[in-house]
Amino acid sequence: MQKCPKCGRGFPRLLALSRSDNKTMICDDCGIREAIGAVPNKVMSPQEKTRAAVYTTGNRWAIENFNATHN
Repeated sequence: MQKCPKCGRGFPRLLALSRSDNKTMICDDCGIREAIGAVPNKVMSPQEKTRAAVYTTGNRWAIENFNATHN
């Protein structure tokens, strides 16, 4: 079990590379937060931020559900 240096939770694997230093491995949730946080707020609406978070998961059902309810 590996501990995420950002949130402190334990995970079997840390798969995301931190944008802050480009060498620290972090959990997927923290990676998503960093990616969304890197985009200026004026560029993405709340719906676009949610879409980015859903697409980042790679969960096909969640993506299809989001598209069905937001298009």
